[in-house]
Amino acid sequence: MQKLQMYLLAFSCYFCIGCGGDGVNRVGINGQLQSDDGPIANASVQFIPEAGTIGDGALGMSDSEGKFSVISSRDGDGGLPPGNYRVRISQMVDGNGTVLPADATQAEYPDSREGIPAPYSTLDSPLEVTISEDGGDVLIALPSDPAKK
Repeated sequence: MQKLQMYLLAFSCYFCIGCGGDGVNRVGINGQLQSDDGPIANASVQFIPEAGTIGDGALGMSDSEGKFSVISSRDGDGGLPPGNYRVRISQMVDGNGTVLPADATQAEYPDSREGIPAPYSTLDSPLEVTISEDGGDVLIALPSDPAKK
């Protein structure tokens, strides 16, 4: 009987730890990347938590209308913890400035380059957003001219 109790205890611990997620409260967002020139398509968006915000941040990819959702864990959890984030945007373009598909590789497009100007494509991006406890709509507006910041 004691052996059965040990198995049940081990299974309970596994269920609580293995299937219960990481215990981080995440809220869903409806995001959109926008510039003065319109939606920012096929761009990756990275949310980097500022001091006091829990979690490791989140990643997403915009569609042709600039809309995105984010994943913020190794288990593919959607949304992100409420808090303050620095936002980094990256969009690869071909040598002629054509936006590349999200799955493009450097080998396929050897002349590709970053299409989002610094500092918005760097870890020192000045873009910041606050995610509320309710989540909701998040518009990230990028000036087409960095001097307009």
